[in-house]
Amino acid sequence: MLINNYSINNFPMPKVSVIIPSYNHEAYVCEAIQSVLDQDWASFELIIVDDGSTDGSLEVIQGFKDKRILVISQENQGAHAALNRGLSLAVGAYISVLNSDDVFAPNRLATLIPYLESHSEISLLGTYLEIIDEKGESVDVKHGFQDLPPWPLSKVEKSFRGGKDLREALWGENYLATTSNFVFRRKLFKAGLAFKPLRYVHDWDFALHATAHGEIGLIPQPLVKYRIHDRNTIRENEAAMIFEILWLLAVHLPKNISQKWLYAQAPEERISQLLHSIYAFGMDRVLSTMLLQGISQHPEKAMDLLQRDDPVRATYLAYIQAQLDDLDIESSRRGVFSPISGFFKRFFNQ
Repeated sequence: MLINNYSINNFPMPKVSVIIPSYNHEAYVCEAIQSVLDQDWASFELIIVDDGSTDGSLEVIQGFKDKRILVISQENQGAHAALNRGLSLAVGAYISVLNSDDVFAPNRLATLIPYLESHSEISLLGTYLEIIDEKGESVDVKHGFQDLPPWPLSKVEKSFRGGKDLREALWGENYLATTSNFVFRRKLFKAGLAFKPLRYVHDWDFALHATAHGEIGLIPQPLVKYRIHDRNTIRENEAAMIFEILWLLAVHLPKNISQKWLYAQAPEERISQLLHSIYAFGMDRVLSTMLLQGISQHPEKAMDLLQRDDPVRATYLAYIQAQLDDLDIESSRRGVFSPISGFFKRFFNQ
């Protein structure tokens, strides 16, 4: 169902399309929408795709009558589908994403869009993040990969996290943290780059694909508020999250770790960086087996693993869950293998 409160014929072509994928955030979506409407940057459209919310989210969304807003209501298909639907309808030269539980700083677009316009080499641009709780209270600030890491590394100074290269740091972790931190040119989508059917790492996967089209940029200001609450997706299924992260590493690392990169400096230094950067949650056998499957060279095999009824996927998930079940409870609580450690462990009660 298409609910059209915005007609492109009544306004100049907007330079920016802001996309809000909405799902069951009745308590937060009003603040998210208002933070877009309050932007210092005037030339934008706001596309809201409600992905089959079962609470009052859609009613809240429909309460906004601003003519810059286009509202789409669809059956639940997942965040990736909602984002791709919004992208297919966008007309702006630039895309900015905001999840329905997060909040833009008033000057976010006015800061990032001119920067992208003057830096043609940048394919994906993000900022620092302000972490807020369910009440909107500030908890902390995440400064890219400098702090609040998603998981611990034994010797950070020897890892990509200890360097300054934004692209290399992204190989080891998603320091952008959320699609709410994404601003990019719409031509990426027109060139075929879309969000894949991944529940936990669709943002990281998109960012890594974007590096094939240009550089990553990071503005050192916290221009988006990332909300931590009891409905965050990360809390749902630890085994499934680990599976997706290992899938992503198996797909992207062989594409990015080229012989040219490896021998651009002393190879022992590069190997040391890799050894101290790749984090597999103690599931090295799973990552090794995926690499042996060659899913990086065979996209069809990679996509098969994302199908819920795929038997190979089920085998991986059963193995990961068995390993998690066998972990000593106290070790798990310390975050030794849990992805809910580091950055997230600070804000969740385990």
